[in-house]
Amino acid sequence: MGKAEILHQIKDAEEKVRAMTKEAEEKRKQLQAEGKRRALDKIEAAEAAQRKQSEAKIAEAQGGVAQRRKALIDEGARKAESLAANARQNSAKVKEFVLSEFERAVDA
Repeated sequence: MGKAEILHQIKDAEEKVRAMTKEAEEKRKQLQAEGKRRALDKIEAAEAAQRKQSEAKIAEAQGGVAQRRKALIDEGARKAESLAANARQNSAKVKEFVLSEFERAVDA
C-alpha cells in the first residue's frame, strides 16, 4: 500500500468521523429539543391541573360564602320581623302611656 492510498484512507476515515459527529450532534439537538418540548408539556399539564384544582376550591368557597350570606340575611329578616311584631304589640301600650301622661299633665 502506497503513501497516497494510506492518505486517501485516512481522509475517508476522517470524512466518516466528521459525518458521524455531525449526525450525532444533530441527534443530540433533536433529543434535546424533544426533551424541552416534553418538559414544557408536563409543566403546562401541571399548571392546568393546578388551575383546575384552584378554581374548584374557589367555587366551593364561594358556594359556602353564598350559603352563609343567605343564612345571615334570613336571620336578619327574621329578627327584623320579630322587632316589627314587638313594635306593633307595644304601639297600643305606648299610645295608652302617652295619652295617660298627657292627661296627667293636663290635670295637674
